[in-house]
Amino acid sequence: MRAIERAVHLAMLRQLEDAGYHEIRVPHVALLAHMTTEGRRLSEFAELMQVTKSAVSQLVTQLERNGLVERVPDPTDGRAALIRATPRADRGFRVARAQLARIEREWERLIGLEQLDGLSKTLGLLEDWSRKRQPNSATTSAEE
Repeated sequence: MRAIERAVHLAMLRQLEDAGYHEIRVPHVALLAHMTTEGRRLSEFAELMQVTKSAVSQLVTQLERNGLVERVPDPTDGRAALIRATPRADRGFRVARAQLARIEREWERLIGLEQLDGLSKTLGLLEDWSRKRQPNSATTSAEE
């Protein structure tokens, strides 16, 4: 699964480079894949990416320096900051989403729509299973 994810990220990276986003690297693509319009806390990105907060902080600093993300105060906690995309990042998101759509069409041609739908459902079930195995999951002990 990681090899497939990496191949998708590399394909997106090539398209982003062609669109003028030369400062983006694969780890940036991985972080930006988890971006929301409201923003997320650094710790949320770290958990989603399964890396340290320090690693995420370095990525955010690089993206911030290039004008792709910004840190804004968290309205629910004045001590915390949210990381969100800037308007400059919006065009990059469109480029990356278009590339992902092309990849998904290629997968559909390769394995067929029915199998692709089944794969998507299966991966969703496995993702739910993995979340329940997380140390911070409240349902872990109740469902085992």
